[in-house]
Amino acid sequence: MRDAYIRFFNEGYISKENFFNFGLKETIYAPYDKAEIEWNLLKNRIYGNEKVFIRGFGRDANGTHLFQALYKKLLSNHNVRKDSTNNAEPAKLIRSLTGYSKTQSSKFESIRNYQISHIFGRTKNVFAFTAPWNIVYMPKMLDPFTGHEAKREMIDEYTLLFQRQGYHRFEKLIDEFNEIMINPNFKEKVNEVLYSFHSNETYSIKELKKLEEAINKEFSPITL
Repeated sequence: MRDAYIRFFNEGYISKENFFNFGLKETIYAPYDKAEIEWNLLKNRIYGNEKVFIRGFGRDANGTHLFQALYKKLLSNHNVRKDSTNNAEPAKLIRSLTGYSKTQSSKFESIRNYQISHIFGRTKNVFAFTAPWNIVYMPKMLDPFTGHEAKREMIDEYTLLFQRQGYHRFEKLIDEFNEIMINPNFKEKVNEVLYSFHSNETYSIKELKKLEEAINKEFSPITL
């Protein structure tokens, strides 16, 4: 049994630097070769109108249909689904790629006091939510330093270290994601779809404003 808390206290870390180093050292990533294969499979599913997933959007996920409608027009994918628990598919993926499981299983090595984290967020972006380069196991005690509620200088310091480590590990794959996001044709198509939504009385101005704000964040390239 691999337990992050026990491993932390056995190390005897105290200082901020050592605490940060522990978090970075104990972050569990997918092996690069497996991540590359899965990344290519994900892109094929997206462009092939196969089932893919995003996290729910809006309060009680009641705005998820907006992103689903967007992907239908933007990528001709009619099979974008909301993740059943907002983390089920990432959990399944990181388990299969790393061989570690948070639940007891005869197929995987058990781990405790680790949690699944998206390094770069963008969980409503269909290219990022189940991207193997974006999903890790990390010690739970580091959650206050990476969660979206986290604030202040120390938080920013660790987040940057955390994201830099992830980027350096998967640089080629993340650069491919960025190329998709900054492609002029892709960006133009996003704007065209949004314009068409404004002409559709199905969507309220308030809904579309929230969607546009989310798109600006979700479809931004990863830069450090």
